[in-house]
Amino acid sequence: MEFTVVLVQMSCVEGRREENHTAALKILGDKSLGNGARFILFPELFDIGFDKEDYAEAGPGVPGPTSAFLEQVAKKYASYVVGTGLEKAHAGFYNTLAVASPAGKTIATYRKIHPFQTERAVFRGGDRTVLFEAGGIRVGVEICYDIRFPELTRRIALEDAHLILVPGAFPDPRSAHWDTLLAARAIENQLYVAAANRVGRGFDGKTYFGHSQIVDPWGVRMTRMTSEEQVFVSSGDTSSVSSVREQITCYKDRTPTAYEQVQWFRE
Repeated sequence: MEFTVVLVQMSCVEGRREENHTAALKILGDKSLGNGARFILFPELFDIGFDKEDYAEAGPGVPGPTSAFLEQVAKKYASYVVGTGLEKAHAGFYNTLAVASPAGKTIATYRKIHPFQTERAVFRGGDRTVLFEAGGIRVGVEICYDIRFPELTRRIALEDAHLILVPGAFPDPRSAHWDTLLAARAIENQLYVAAANRVGRGFDGKTYFGHSQIVDPWGVRMTRMTSEEQVFVSSGDTSSVSSVREQITCYKDRTPTAYEQVQWFRE
């Protein structure tokens, strides 16, 4: 089954939702989005950023203006649209991913399980793995730092996912980590991994390097990596997932019972 993934690699003006929404629509423009099921992916916290000083005034975006914007884009482009925003939690927020359907409705949400270090002062961690089905394509979701936890991606893969979507805000100097982790998750789980990363400078002086990319189940990077604002469009086919799994039989050869038994030898 064919599908198309559209990665929106964009900068973010901290705390300015409407301005970022306008910029996102301008970047998308009238670009042709290909055939089959279509997925549009924005970077992590694409419309609000990471300056927690903005959060009290801006308030939650999911549900709210962030999810409403994703629904608007989904209906306009007849696509499944994915982005993350603030969801109110007790004594803080969740960094929550929302999925909008082509009908303009939110059909799934995912709370980032692994807030990154200082983010834990603001964000609570989610407690469940999330997938959704789109036109027969099984899609898992993660957010940024989540890709450093291979057990999460493997759990998604064991649900027979074809594709994982990852909104990110990886800054310099960790571009090599980003590139390697995305490829590793695709290769070891034999599925597509598509990730949209932010570009530009943050409020705290961090520089975001972009490198938004789609990696196929064989580990081939299907997009050219850049650090400028732009849109990447690439197609995939779920038959590639089954083909790779038939050639390299990692799933058939797994021995979970052995992984649970640990034997130490010490002098």
